[in-house]
Amino acid sequence: MPDLVFPELSAVVLIAVAFAVGGAVKGVVGLGLPTISAAIMASVIDLPTAVAILIIPLIATNIWQVMQVGAVRALLLRFGVLNAAAAAGLWIGTEILFGVDPTTVQIGLGMLLIINAVVQFSHFAPRVGPVTERRWAVPVGLASGIIGGATGSQGIVIAVWLSALDLTKDQYVQGVGLSFFLTGLVWFAAIAWNGGITGETLPLSAVGLGVALVAMALGRRLRGVLPEARFRQGVFLAMALMGLNLIRRAIFN
Repeated sequence: MPDLVFPELSAVVLIAVAFAVGGAVKGVVGLGLPTISAAIMASVIDLPTAVAILIIPLIATNIWQVMQVGAVRALLLRFGVLNAAAAAGLWIGTEILFGVDPTTVQIGLGMLLIINAVVQFSHFAPRVGPVTERRWAVPVGLASGIIGGATGSQGIVIAVWLSALDLTKDQYVQGVGLSFFLTGLVWFAAIAWNGGITGETLPLSAVGLGVALVAMALGRRLRGVLPEARFRQGVFLAMALMGLNLIRRAIFN
């Protein structure tokens, strides 16, 4: 695991900002913590280190999100195959993350952020029926896991997939949280297997967790006040700009 390249105080400030932004967005729209926090941290530190710092807050905040709404058992049964496939893909993707040139991974994350923003702004809104949902659960889960593990941006594919299903707003938020929590456990094991969980990353994870929980609580309060569509557009535009910056840094630095 590479050493952090800035003083400890600067590290704490960066992690606090990354998780404050990511946590607030997650509180409002139900997702965005790993993608936004990883992108902010990756602007200064290498992506494998950023992901190692991210994983514990990711698991803990998704437990919090899942418990906000009932009917967990029904979602477990419905999305069990999808999440199992995503967990397998995450392990494969994490091996890629820790085994390839960091510059390549950084460019991959930047491109994913831009593609996600384009999809969201295009109002691409497919609808998936029950038969198609069952048929595509494994390939969608595998693709989501591999992409998420390799780029540190867990679950963008699954989030888009769940939005195409016949779910209520609360079911969608809880379904995303449940998927991120279950696959996050496997992701933690894969990161630890590759030496990513260290005495250096654990204290920074604790800082990130505390900030993210407070920011999520504030974001959840804002969920009923802010015009969500406009807010989501602003989030995805910001993510696209972060993606462009990551690609710029990877190419020119």
